[in-house]
Amino acid sequence: MISGDYWLKLQPVADPTRWLEQAQAKVEILQKLFGGLQIQPKTLLFTHFNPIVLLLEQHYDCFVVGDQSVKYAYQSSSTFIDHIAQIKGDADITIALDEYFTFATTENDQRNLLSDIQKVTNGYLVTSLQDYKNNAPHKRNHVDSGVYGDTIILEQSQVDKNNKQNWQNHIYFIENNRDLTVIGPVERRTMYFKQLAKYSSDLGGSDYVIQKNMLYRGFFKRNYEHIITVKF
Repeated sequence: MISGDYWLKLQPVADPTRWLEQAQAKVEILQKLFGGLQIQPKTLLFTHFNPIVLLLEQHYDCFVVGDQSVKYAYQSSSTFIDHIAQIKGDADITIALDEYFTFATTENDQRNLLSDIQKVTNGYLVTSLQDYKNNAPHKRNHVDSGVYGDTIILEQSQVDKNNKQNWQNHIYFIENNRDLTVIGPVERRTMYFKQLAKYSSDLGGSDYVIQKNMLYRGFFKRNYEHIITVKF
């Protein structure tokens, strides 16, 4: 998942107005999704920090798997925990956006990530994926970039030459034209729609749906991701 170090570095350089606008748009997508699923959740579990929690925590009991340093940096009122199993009770909805299941090295790692969620979810999993079958962004080396004030942010993806399903991410923060911070390498692996459906079914999941006309784009990201829901 996107590391806490990334969010700590990004927080002081990003425009607060832009944060709020992006977060509000994403929250509206989720609220529309909740309505479509005909659910009124009370407890939300985030598998990693995402700024949308700063708005959702005003209406729901939110748990976030993340460092306390991120909680304090963003002045969040949510409960931050070190591991997903530490949530008190079950989550009505577990939110695992930003291609959570691609942050793995092997298929077994991906199965374990899903199993951990299934054990603490009594409702729905909401996640997101790119279409790796038809788009295949993992098969090419590429760099995405952004400029925020005096900070340049580069995200580099490098193909694994030994395994066509894997790649590595590095994120570079260049501040004041000279100060460099590198986050990574982070191991990534493809997750296909049918693959996630199979893993979910193996764990007793039902109502697997790739939501039509509902796309998610991560903060300061270029590529859109398909929103997927599974009932556990």
